[in-house]
Amino acid sequence: MKRFSPSGQHYPDPSMPPENVPEVIEGQTLTNESKKVKTNQSFESLFDSESLCDVILNVNEGQFVFRGHRMILGLKSEILATMLNELKSGDSQSRPVLNLKEAPECSMVFSRFLYFIYSGAVWLHRDYVLPLHSLAEKYQVKPLIQHCHSYISQILLNMIDTTDGCRGFSIDIICDIYEGNLYSDEICDLCYKVLCAKFRDLIASERWPFCSWHLVSDLLKCDDCNAEENVILTSATEWMKRNQLADKNLIEDILVNIRYPLLHRKVLYHLQKNGVFKNFPQVQELVENAVRYHCFKDVPEAKDDFVGVQFTKRTLNRTRPNSAENNGMNSPEMLSSSNQNLNRSVPGQTHCSPAVLIQNTQPPPVVQSQIYSNLLQESREYQRLYEVAPAPPSSPNQQTFSPIPQMYNVSSAANYVQNASVQTGDRSS
Repeated sequence: MKRFSPSGQHYPDPSMPPENVPEVIEGQTLTNESKKVKTNQSFESLFDSESLCDVILNVNEGQFVFRGHRMILGLKSEILATMLNELKSGDSQSRPVLNLKEAPECSMVFSRFLYFIYSGAVWLHRDYVLPLHSLAEKYQVKPLIQHCHSYISQILLNMIDTTDGCRGFSIDIICDIYEGNLYSDEICDLCYKVLCAKFRDLIASERWPFCSWHLVSDLLKCDDCNAEENVILTSATEWMKRNQLADKNLIEDILVNIRYPLLHRKVLYHLQKNGVFKNFPQVQELVENAVRYHCFKDVPEAKDDFVGVQFTKRTLNRTRPNSAENNGMNSPEMLSSSNQNLNRSVPGQTHCSPAVLIQNTQPPPVVQSQIYSNLLQESREYQRLYEVAPAPPSSPNQQTFSPIPQMYNVSSAANYVQNASVQTGDRSS
């Protein structure tokens, strides 16, 4: 901030040590040198106080009204300083009023935002840290931005580790953060990792059909997408159907991210036999390579033929460590089995840090997603696919599902892709 001094007045700069006198370096013995001391200034006692009040803050036309002090507000926020400088003074009997329009969720935490400006302290909680961060960004209160950023990052890191008791943000909120492009790259990257770790929760939620194409495509590319390949295939086709995706290029761009060698060979047989991908040459080639993989994967001379992303097993590292069910989990023969422990219940815990309190509740129950209904259960194809993957053993706290809907979804996904292929026509046409 630029200092003003009347013409002709020259005083020693109080921010600098006396001339020709060195400062005391920390750890040295004090002799004749100068030493800078500093106290933490706080205007907490003036928060919403009549004392020295010279402006009124009116949030959302009277929803909340605060007594303010121009100097303090302008000192902490250049945005507020500009607004206050442009504010017309009232008559001698009244204070000027600064009208502020805030989103409903932001207005509810405006008192905490204002309290931080006066005191430098704030209580953070997952329920309102995002609107508090929005206010800090809007008015460019950088210390508060840093505090909120650090706190949001810690919550997301705790969510990636499913053994942590912190409930964190909802799937909807995490998708909004990732797709909104309003947060730092670091927070967006953490959201992406959370969505990969919670992929099963995402596809079982009501938010899944409303996810953007870019988010769906990004998740399907990830090595850490925490689901078996048949689940990824059926969820991708469900998303395409719910969004009535008709663009052939977009459909193919999603399908090429499925790792077909990780599907069970009987599923691959069904896909190839019915010519599901005949109008998607790139995908059809991937399926044929997957068939060759299952035929020749045990031949030593062929090992160099099966390298690349398609043959990279996804890292299902979110399940319970050292569980017996995890043995052989990543083999193509086992990838059609359900993840045993992703949605297991975790006893409620409390995560504490300075000026922060997070309380947990039990995670929501798992909801199974029924994708399509165009394949009759009585058909031979349905009965044949039923034998592909037997029902996996369930963890004690997990709801038991029949394997029939799972394989039924795989066949239905194939039917959807085949129908989409016919509707979009051959690429050469």
